[in-house]
Amino acid sequence: MIAKEKNNVKGEKNMNLSITISSPGSKFAPIVLQGEYITQIYKAKEIGYKAVELHIRDPKTINHSSIMQAIKENNLSVSAIGTGQAYVDDKIYFSSIDKKIRSAAVQRIKDQIDLASKLNSKVIVGTIKGILPEDKNGKVIAIERATACLKECTEYAKYKKVNLVLEAINRYETNFLNTAKQTVEFIEKIDSTVIGLHLDTFHMNIEEKLIAQVIKEYSSYLAYLHFADSNRLSPGLGHINFSDIMLALKEINYNGYIGVEVLPLPDPYSAAKQALSYIGKL
Repeated sequence: MIAKEKNNVKGEKNMNLSITISSPGSKFAPIVLQGEYITQIYKAKEIGYKAVELHIRDPKTINHSSIMQAIKENNLSVSAIGTGQAYVDDKIYFSSIDKKIRSAAVQRIKDQIDLASKLNSKVIVGTIKGILPEDKNGKVIAIERATACLKECTEYAKYKKVNLVLEAINRYETNFLNTAKQTVEFIEKIDSTVIGLHLDTFHMNIEEKLIAQVIKEYSSYLAYLHFADSNRLSPGLGHINFSDIMLALKEINYNGYIGVEVLPLPDPYSAAKQALSYIGKL
């Protein structure tokens, strides 16, 4: 039931492709269009996308009105706000032993929620959930901390009428919520109507046996998707079977966004066009 509530957000009538945009960052980050937000928004429209996924480290450091104006002028939607840079760059996360760090992470997500409420978009909760210590007791306590933080965020999101999506991320990037099953179990623990499951084909290729089957199994929770091939390049440039994935999405009547989160190789324009063309044919 959660996924259906998420997928029927105003403006989402069918599967739409969204391209990732960020301010300049690491060349190894799987963000296709990097640079000044306004310029990249216009570029996304020029390439042919109808929606953008904005990765923003700190919403307080950007000009909200200018971004909203550019979105409006280009008749684009914002599928989601990516929050991973807060963890990577600012080292703030939910499972931290330091209360100040946890509080900063919660406040950052609340700031993202405020922006999302203006853009009618979701907010991705991925790496900001943090990592777990190796010892058993430490893991239990860290999970309790992360749970409390996420519950506080979902309460605020519900108040602001914004949906959150919790991402399953592969074992080489985190040791916390790697599979769809683990992530769904955590979502059930949070017990909120404003949080759903976020899956990424790159991570699933590492963690799941059959991607299409997992999509169907957890369809009632699925609220957001990232597409990337097995090598983190655009779909069609690796070995993932996207035909089966698209058939599974049609079978479950998925009507949300698919965000293209890939490496900008061989160059951003080529990566964006490859994804748009390949997925469009499917």
